[in-house]
Amino acid sequence: MRSYGGIRITNDGNDCALPVVIDSHSHCSFGCAYCFSENNFGHIKGRDQGLGQTPLATVEAIFSGGGGKQGELFRAALRYDQRNAHGFPAPVQLGGINDPCDNIERQQGWLLRFLKLCIKYKQPVRISTKGAVLLEPDYQRVIAQAPQLFWILVSIVTPDEILAAKVERHAPPPKKRIEVIQAMSKLGCFTGLRFRPVVPGLSDSTPRYPLAYKTLIDWSADAGAQAMEYEIIYVPMRFHGEQRKAWDRMERDIGVPLRKVYMKMGPAQASLRPSATWMEQIVCAIHEHAKQRGMIVGVSEPSWKELNDDGCCCGMVRTHPVFGNYEPRNFTQAIVDARDTGKLIRLADVTPVWAPTTKMSSICNIGGAGPLAAYAKRHMMYSDFIKNDWNNARSVRNPLTYFQGALEARVENGEVCYAFKGQNRRNPLTTPYWRLK
Repeated sequence: MRSYGGIRITNDGNDCALPVVIDSHSHCSFGCAYCFSENNFGHIKGRDQGLGQTPLATVEAIFSGGGGKQGELFRAALRYDQRNAHGFPAPVQLGGINDPCDNIERQQGWLLRFLKLCIKYKQPVRISTKGAVLLEPDYQRVIAQAPQLFWILVSIVTPDEILAAKVERHAPPPKKRIEVIQAMSKLGCFTGLRFRPVVPGLSDSTPRYPLAYKTLIDWSADAGAQAMEYEIIYVPMRFHGEQRKAWDRMERDIGVPLRKVYMKMGPAQASLRPSATWMEQIVCAIHEHAKQRGMIVGVSEPSWKELNDDGCCCGMVRTHPVFGNYEPRNFTQAIVDARDTGKLIRLADVTPVWAPTTKMSSICNIGGAGPLAAYAKRHMMYSDFIKNDWNNARSVRNPLTYFQGALEARVENGEVCYAFKGQNRRNPLTTPYWRLK
């Protein structure tokens, strides 16, 4: 098996409280129709090279203090020199473009060895999965040694087992994933529901579950889930052949022409998010029911960040003794603080301390050709990238555009700042394609 560079700074950049992501393998065996990694053409191209696996020796080097300059970057992003009062760094994300508990894991056992490294170096980790390998005795014996280090987010988008089998073709059924929440909760792990993506015709209401979102939240809470994070599905604007076939099938199964609906909402871009108004009804309904069940709520949807309980949209609060030491300079935290205190959001509030010394080429592959692209690869820092979006009104990541009017621009002492305004709640009684009653 080839070596795979599965450790990276997340592409979500300054909109993420957990900037370091680890993927165990280059592929995922579950084949979900909506998978956003299928829009990453670099990821797809890598399949031609065969299955790749992230070397655990590289992971251990980072955790133990080695790994050269790249290791130094990851440790800075993980706040190794800014540990909290309990001695913990920031959590690492496990599972970005692959699932660490899929059927590849059943053959390779990579996760089992990774868990032991986390225990050895006392590294908190947030595991995102649809898989069921954590129900296996070998995995539970290891996790039971230090359950406080493991934050398990189980990904489920519908309680409807028939539709789930069509859209998530090789993943375990929803009830089996609920068993994972229950088992991990009993072991003492912090657990949550990863309700993402929320899909009309799948997550709101189905023929077998008229209030599917409430059913799913109730199942999770009853199984011991303490938190929930969610985001509305976004639609890629470019498709390769197999991906197009998968979306064709999914749209037939859910009865919603997602691509046509989204193309009416704005100009084409790599991935198109829906309008804040179109999703208001479902976003607020999910939030309301999760709070009724006593859950911590994280909202990954940019235009509805104001609904977050705290500054981590994965559903964690900064007071948590193990997982609360996440990156504080992120947009979710800035919006929550501005909402609660009225303070202005400044560029420094969303620029991590390690960004000015981190080249963009260390984070992602800068495309393009010619002298400008060559210069960017050699000299452009991550802080420059953040600043460019901050000041460029035409950028899709400019705060006014990205948060769809939840912020308003101010200029103070010559500096562009943003004030929290919040969404103008219209509370529409009916929104096309969402069914909540």
